[in-house]
Amino acid sequence: SSGINAEYGINRWVNQPADDRCKCYILFTTVGSFVARAVQFGQLPFFSDKHNFLNQVFVKKCWGWTMLLIVIMTLLRLIWDKLPLRKLYLIGLRLLFGTLYWYTVTTVFDGLKDNVGKCSVSAEYNTRLLCETEGGKWKYIMDISGHMFMMVFCNLYITSHLDEIYQQIPNGTELAIPHVISHTLCRLLVLLFDLMMVCTILYWHSPPEKILGTLAGVFGYTLLFKQISSLLPTNWF
Repeated sequence: SSGINAEYGINRWVNQPADDRCKCYILFTTVGSFVARAVQFGQLPFFSDKHNFLNQVFVKKCWGWTMLLIVIMTLLRLIWDKLPLRKLYLIGLRLLFGTLYWYTVTTVFDGLKDNVGKCSVSAEYNTRLLCETEGGKWKYIMDISGHMFMMVFCNLYITSHLDEIYQQIPNGTELAIPHVISHTLCRLLVLLFDLMMVCTILYWHSPPEKILGTLAGVFGYTLLFKQISSLLPTNWF
C-alpha cells in the first residue's frame, strides 16, 4: 500500500495546477531553507555536487529545455489539432517575453554578485573583475539563487501551458500518442527540476538568496500568465 500511496502522491503533485505550485514553492523554499541551515544535512554523493551531470546539462540550460518542449508540443498541435493561428501568436509572445524576463533577471543577479561586494586587497577595486585582476578575493554581499529562479519559473511555465491545453480538451477525449509522449516528457522535466530544487535548498545558497530566487520565478509566472495575458484578446486563449 505504501507503493500505491507514493504513486498517488507523485501523480497528484505532477498534475498540480500552476497557481497551487506557486504557494507550495514559496512555502517549501522558505521552510526548507531555514531547516536545512539549522540541521546541516550531510553531503549526498552526486546530488550535493554542483558539477553533477543533471545540474550541468539540464538545470543550467533549463530555459532552453523548456523552450524546446513547448515548441515541440506546439508543432504537434499544429499538425494533429490544426491549432488556430491566434493561439500560435499567444505561444510565441509568451516565449518571447519569457526569454526577455529570463535574460533580464539572470543578468541582474549576475550583476549584483559581480558588482556589489568587497575586495580583500583594496576597497578601490569595487568590482569582481577588478578585484580578481589585482589578485584579490571578491566577497559578494548576496548571490541570489539563479537555480531556484530558473527552475521555479520553468516549472510554472510548463505546468501553466499544460493546464491551458487540458482545459481545451473535452472530457473523455484520448490524446494522440505524440501528444502523450510530449506531455510525459514535460512532466518528467518538471519532476527533475523539482528534485534539483530540493538539492539547492539543502546544499547551496543562504535562505534569503533561495527565497528571493523563488519569488522572482513566481513573479515572472504571474507577470506572463496573469498580467500580460489579461491584456490580450480573449479569443487568443
